[in-house]
Amino acid sequence: MFLGVTALYYASNPRLPDAYKHHVYVADAWLHGRLWVQGYPGHYHDWITVNGQVHSPFAPTPAILLVPFVWWWGTAFNMNFFSMAVAGLNAMLCWLLLLRAGVGERRAALGTLIFAFGTVNWFSAVIGTTWFLAHLCVELFLLLALLEVFGRGRAWLVGAAFGFAMLSRANVATAAPGVFLLLAHRHAVRTSFLRFFDGRAIARGLLFGLGLALPVAIELWLNYARFGNAFDTGYGKASEIYMAGKKYGWYDWHYISQHVHIAIFKGWEYFEEFPFLKPSPEGLSIVLTSPVLLYAFAASRRDPTVRLLWLATALTAAALIPYFYQGWVQFGYRYLLDALPYVIVLAAIGMRDRGSGPLLFLAESSALLNALGVYWGKKLGW
Repeated sequence: MFLGVTALYYASNPRLPDAYKHHVYVADAWLHGRLWVQGYPGHYHDWITVNGQVHSPFAPTPAILLVPFVWWWGTAFNMNFFSMAVAGLNAMLCWLLLLRAGVGERRAALGTLIFAFGTVNWFSAVIGTTWFLAHLCVELFLLLALLEVFGRGRAWLVGAAFGFAMLSRANVATAAPGVFLLLAHRHAVRTSFLRFFDGRAIARGLLFGLGLALPVAIELWLNYARFGNAFDTGYGKASEIYMAGKKYGWYDWHYISQHVHIAIFKGWEYFEEFPFLKPSPEGLSIVLTSPVLLYAFAASRRDPTVRLLWLATALTAAALIPYFYQGWVQFGYRYLLDALPYVIVLAAIGMRDRGSGPLLFLAESSALLNALGVYWGKKLGW
């Protein structure tokens, strides 16, 4: 699964343009004993300057994963291909997760193909710039956390994996209660509501927090070492650039409408030449890129697992839709990836006992629409 998906990603963009790879330069700085970056191309943006030194405001997990590759190949290492490999690994983990979720081999295989080629995962993997790799790393560690939730349920491993997802994109932290409650439910001995508050649940909560402690400690140390404040991630400085001229703050309810418009209602643009449909750089409705994910709503909400997966999804969305930015030069709505590990399980559960005709039609439509997104992403240089 890993080799096949990665090979197909590579075949769809073999040029490997390797355009923006901030994380590679961060890893290179660490390997040279620095916490500030240097030697990067002059056209790179989104750096911040503090005390005369250039730093990255991006969360550190992608750079941590890149360290051994940058140690061997230096800054010439192609992060574009690395992104494809991470996305291929995610597809393999998705396959294992769906099997553990008990949807059956056929639905697990179809769900994995949908995950890899019927969502914006495909576009994100083959473009593979700094911002998309962060989403792919979120997926990687959320999938690892969910694999343990649906497996042996070792709370400290779930917490550690979820912590490194947070160190990929901090906004996913809001889903922590949903993930922990799902863990407590899947391994409870009681069936009543008290299963979330008994001694086993409390012990799991402590171990979950212990697992979170390592990645959180890495973040706090990096912040203190760079900026003299353990709670300063660099986004405060970045906001001076991003928020220039903005009427509202970093988070505000006024931004909810723009996210809802892009994620649900934004349509394709008509183009006079083949293939006639063209995506907007602002984004595109999830319904018009991955209609097969509508099967998530078919999952029975009488199942506590389904309800808790929806809770994790909703908590993730709660940290995204009041955010001032909905993405740019993207195909679809890339913030979907922060919740996709939960949604793909819901969709796979919803596929059970449904007719194969509509399901296959929507799955094939999703793959074709995302292939069109990959085409335009390459053509427009996104």
